[in-house]
Amino acid sequence: MAGASDKARFYLEQAVPQLQEFKEKKIFDHDEIRNLVKKRSDFEHKILGRGSQPIDFARYAAWEISLEKLRQKRCKRLRIKGSSAHTGQARTFQIFDRGTKKHPGDVALWMSYLEYTRQEKATKKFKSVLTSAIRLHPTKSELWLYAARWALESEADMNGARSYMQRGTRFCTQSRDLWIEYAKLEMIYLAKIAMRRRILGLDVDESVEALENTEATKDEGFATSADVIAIPDFNTNTLRPSMIKGVKVDSEAAKDPMTTPALNGAIPLAIFDAARKQPFFCPAAAEDFFDLFASFNQVRCLPKILQHVLDSMMESYPRDPCTCSCYIRQPVLGIEPDSPDFPIAIGSTLDRLKETTATVKDKVELSKKIKVWFERILSFEDLDPGIQTVVGHTLRRLE
Repeated sequence: MAGASDKARFYLEQAVPQLQEFKEKKIFDHDEIRNLVKKRSDFEHKILGRGSQPIDFARYAAWEISLEKLRQKRCKRLRIKGSSAHTGQARTFQIFDRGTKKHPGDVALWMSYLEYTRQEKATKKFKSVLTSAIRLHPTKSELWLYAARWALESEADMNGARSYMQRGTRFCTQSRDLWIEYAKLEMIYLAKIAMRRRILGLDVDESVEALENTEATKDEGFATSADVIAIPDFNTNTLRPSMIKGVKVDSEAAKDPMTTPALNGAIPLAIFDAARKQPFFCPAAAEDFFDLFASFNQVRCLPKILQHVLDSMMESYPRDPCTCSCYIRQPVLGIEPDSPDFPIAIGSTLDRLKETTATVKDKVELSKKIKVWFERILSFEDLDPGIQTVVGHTLRRLE
């Protein structure tokens, strides 16, 4: 069996044609070529040794990527044509292939490999690597989410993204986040259809108000897309409205919402009902679903969805602080603070607060939740002075 030195020599010899090109076209001088050969030799011996780690392959690949970028800059500055970019890319692919074969259980290395192939726009290679990664790690929710994001951003394929999420939730029964991301994907899609209907004039009566409300949220730290979908940008590693920009929804938007179950929230509700049967489901998970749905003010079927979630929570966890918090906040959701309906909604909220305080099993936890929510209400500009007084007084009582 060949030793580590013999294997290192074998892989280094494969790079000789590339080094000859560097020398002939004067992309790198003699000393630079000697230094990069030494660097490669060090990396090869490191990854071929017994104690090699996944990070060693990642560092080797990162070095090759930086070398390729330097080669491209040199060729551009020196106006050298005909220099092959394929060789550098192929070497990086080979390093990642060797790394994932030696350390197949390291998801971070697979993710680095996927991201590199995506950035290089090597679609065929990306699909091959993605398939291998998912087959090895079907219970890793981050891989399914990454696949869904890629289907949306690169392929503008809503059905493909939905398929990845469906398959992911079948395997990842312990991952609350993936189930919530799947529900978010469907809500983003419904919001895009709703905005498209307004643009097409199918919901003319609401178009002006919707656009005004969206513009108002831009200064509140909300993320928007080309079709003016505004929802909280939860964090950078989740699905966002901008990812669905390329997805065409005209055919769906033209359908009658009254006769199309999908446009009436049937899919998000089905996801929530399926999530209730999973091991991770609890009052906090139900509240996460409730808060997610509540952030999509553009969806016309939002009241129906929220009521369904709340009914389920009242049935399973009637005295839990999470249930009581959702019940208290429900009347105000979807109503702008400057709306004439807002004072009436706040009154209903205060009535529900008094009602639940007597029955909730953990008053302290409920007070914490409602306090945070009231503070958000008080942060709105141009809030009616009377409402400020009432909410401020209630907040002090909670404290």
